Amino acid sequence: MKNRLTQALAGLFAIAALSFTACEKDEVKATLKPNSTPSLTASTNTVVLNQANGAQTAITYTWMPITSFTWDKVEHPYNPAVTYNLQLDKQGNNFAAPVSIAAGNGPTTAVTVDALNSSLTTLGLTPGTATPLEVRLQASYAANSPVLSPTVPLTATIYKACVPPTADVWSIIGPAGVDWDTDVQLTYDCDLKAYTTKRALNAGAFKFRLNKAWVTSYGSTSTRNSSGTAPIDTNPGNDIMVTTAGTYTVILDLNNKTYSLKQ
Repeated sequence: MKNRLTQALAGLFAIAALSFTACEKDEVKATLKPNSTPSLTASTNTVVLNQANGAQTAITYTWMPITSFTWDKVEHPYNPAVTYNLQLDKQGNNFAAPVSIAAGNGPTTAVTVDALNSSLTTLGLTPGTATPLEVRLQASYAANSPVLSPTVPLTATIYKACVPPTADVWSIIGPAGVDWDTDVQLTYDCDLKAYTTKRALNAGAFKFRLNKAWVTSYGSTSTRNSSGTAPIDTNPGNDIMVTTAGTYTVILDLNNKTYSLKQ
């Protein structure tokens, strides 16, 4: 009795397996194809990036999104969500290891100086050296292979990213710059490890001021040496004098508590 029951069950499993195989063979797979290939154009093909302009737009890409799809062998067709990314790689690398920048929904993508510099630094570009690159748009949807636009060239010169040691803002203020109400902001230089600017100054006085407030301000009563350097002074009554109007490089070195003023 036991043997007959075992044989009967085995037969049922065999029939089920054959039915499942037949279903697999008869299965019809739906296909999905976009009705267009994304295009890509650039506002410029050459950029020289500068950290001082980090928030500004370095380059604007214009492209045509995929607007519709063609389905085959499906009952209820629909337009799947599409994710667009700009891919960048060194020229001749065939996008073997590209970096990506989210492109949004189009039809334009404005890439800031900071965003582009950060992405290209990841590619290992040498700061200060013009490097030829290639850019393309990648459109990804469902589980299908992404659709790619034709490539466009880009020659980019990146900068060495410099992050100040603190979020503090240092500036000069006084009639040597503009007046006692207007701050002229200094930029932190990672190589000098100091705050600096190069600009036209008037003959007159100025002080260094922290975070656009008079809580902390520095002047000096010391005579500058031959290199234009002198100690800074925390006495709030002391100013720094510019005796002759002209274009100067101003450097505030907080580590050594000095400043310099050079024409």
